This record gives sequence, C-alpha cells and structure tokens, in this order.
Amino acid sequence: CSLRLLSLLYQLPTMSAVDQASYSYQPSSSSLPTSLIRTITLGDEEVETNLILQLFSDRIFISVTQLSGKVGSLLLCNVEESIVDNSTTYNVRTLLGTGVASRSGGGEREVSIREVFVRRLAERIVIHTRKMAGVSETTILGGTEDGTGPIAPLLVGLGLKPGCSNLSVEAFNALVDAAMELYLDGWKMCHAGGMVGMEGPD
Repeated sequence: CSLRLLSLLYQLPTMSAVDQASYSYQPSSSSLPTSLIRTITLGDEEVETNLILQLFSDRIFISVTQLSGKVGSLLLCNVEESIVDNSTTYNVRTLLGTGVASRSGGGEREVSIREVFVRRLAERIVIHTRKMAGVSETTILGGTEDGTGPIAPLLVGLGLKPGCSNLSVEAFNALVDAAMELYLDGWKMCHAGGMVGMEGPD
C-alpha cells in the first residue's frame, strides 16, 4: 500500500518483484571516466606490470601494479601553485598501505621510491598541462587563492614486487615513462574533439 502511495506521489510506475529484480541503471557515457588498461614487461626478468588509467572530472587515477591486479599502496598528490613567489609545491601522502612489503628490508627506501614515483609523474603531467596551455614549463597557470592547482589531484595505486628498494634507475624511469604514456593517450582521447590544429606533446 505504501509503495503504491509513493508511486502516485512521485508519478513513478509500480514495479513487480520480477521487474525490480531485473531493473538496472545505465549511466550516460559522458558521465563515465576515460579509462585505459595496458600491460607491459620490465627488465631482464620481464616482470609483468599492469597499468590502469581513469580520468575523472576532478581526479586523475593511475594504477601501476605487479601484484596480480592488487592496487598496493594508495598515494595522493596535490599540486599547488603560488603567484607570490612563482613556485609549485607537490604534496604527496600515503592514503592506504604503509608502502613497505612484509618481511622485506629497506622499508624506508621503498616508501621513498613510491613517493618519488608519484612526484615525478605529477611533475611530468604538470609540464604537459602547461605546454598544452601554450606557456613555458616553468610558468604557473594559476594561484592557490581558490584552492586549485594546475592539475586535478593525482591518485596513484602503486603495487611493486617486494624488493623494489633494489629497483634500478632504468626500471624506475621505464615505469614513469609507461605511466606517462598511458596518461597522454587518455588525455588525447578526452580532447580529441578540440585538438584540430593543436600541436601535440613531444
């Protein structure tokens, strides 16, 4: 009785139990984030690494994992610019996970590697954003008076195999390059309609 009354009040059709069980909501495609998935192999050991990108209107999410799909540690980077001293500040903090693999040595170094990875990726995304805005790599795009930065907050899931404290410089840079390449591909998909006559990234 109450369901019928609510249906009349809101002018919604009454659904039977069968209808309710089969009812599903499909969001508009325009409301979904741009998503890309890629798998690469790194180093002589050919470690399989899965990368996932999701570009939301207010967040950039990138997952880099070697742990069979597990997210690993979740880190957030907020980028702020100041018009007072023309500076850019990268605030990186861990939201989930300690960043240290259990029973592994070099715990502090593992945490540092994850934070450096996120910062390096954020720096490259900021440089790309400035380039697409038609300014130099060091020119700030806005101040922090309204709480905004040059890019949306960057959320990174980083699940590297135990012993990543021994990660070589080449392997580290390859991870950053792969994540950035995925971001650029996603950015191009988002801006495909407005890129006619625009010079793309190098």
